[in-house]
Amino acid sequence: MKASVSIDKFVMEYKDVPLGAYYGLMRDAAMNGFQMKPTSYWGDYCYELHLRKENGAYLHVFYKNYRETEGHLHTLRLETRPEHYLHFHELLEPIRKVASRITFVGCDVAYDVSTSLENVIVIPTDMRREMTHEGTTRYFGLPHQRKTNGYCRIYDKRLERWEKQKIMLDHELSRIEIVYKPDQKLLLSDVGRYPPEQNDKYFAAVVTDWDVLPRKRVEQIRNMRDGAEMYTQRIRKGVKETLANPYHVDFNRLAREQWVSLVEVPCVAVLGGSVNRSFNSDWCNDFVYTVYDLPTEENDRKHTGLCRFWKTSYTTHHCLPLVEGMSKNISYAPLKTLKFYYM
Repeated sequence: MKASVSIDKFVMEYKDVPLGAYYGLMRDAAMNGFQMKPTSYWGDYCYELHLRKENGAYLHVFYKNYRETEGHLHTLRLETRPEHYLHFHELLEPIRKVASRITFVGCDVAYDVSTSLENVIVIPTDMRREMTHEGTTRYFGLPHQRKTNGYCRIYDKRLERWEKQKIMLDHELSRIEIVYKPDQKLLLSDVGRYPPEQNDKYFAAVVTDWDVLPRKRVEQIRNMRDGAEMYTQRIRKGVKETLANPYHVDFNRLAREQWVSLVEVPCVAVLGGSVNRSFNSDWCNDFVYTVYDLPTEENDRKHTGLCRFWKTSYTTHHCLPLVEGMSKNISYAPLKTLKFYYM
């Protein structure tokens, strides 16, 4: 069965960004009326800023990793859906100009098949990857491994869209979603040359006709599908041989065929078109991008408590966000007491 490929979250980093540039991004977002939620000391980064526009586009900004303890130039990380980078292009342009380089961190690669979840089989190549369940969703990886390379979840996309968006599709839809995070961070301009190779982590198949398979083999396949029994290496090999043709889902081929077009939107939005055009693809100035689903619960949690700053006209651009009564050396300004002082 043919699978379609898309990218969900797309993460990139700007290197060697001064604190003033981060403050400038906050200022520009406020002046343009974006919904904002700044936080401090939340996770791995000292500063977090979560932005949302009226059309639902969002952007998560993380600045200064805890490992960066010296100097005044730090990493600024961005996370959002690929097409949302287009909505924040003007906001990010000043960051691009001061950063020493922009690197690709990782993304979620989604493979969609128009069939029910019971027909989708995913078997890890490393049998130490144990399966867990939450409702009908299957996971390979623990919650704290959510952003690590190879983390995988298999779920009923049709059910998810109904539960979260009240949209009922007229056909079955299942999704295999795998995190792609290279061992070494790639320059964003070169990411088109490095499509994910996820066959070495998982074997996947979509069974369209169970009746043609031997009864004993069907039992083994279903047990492995649900993580109930993984059997010996010999049986696993036999199961894979049974499913290889015509049911196999080739992750590497699917990603390789569409990778350049998938990464084109965020790369062009951030780099202004200076992307390595690999695979002899036909690139054009007018590109079409996919509109993905609405933000998930994880993104909604980050947006909880967003406040709105309405756009205002100013006659000067020299400003710093400070807390009233504190010095200009402040490292963080709480949202409720945030004011703009002009020099």
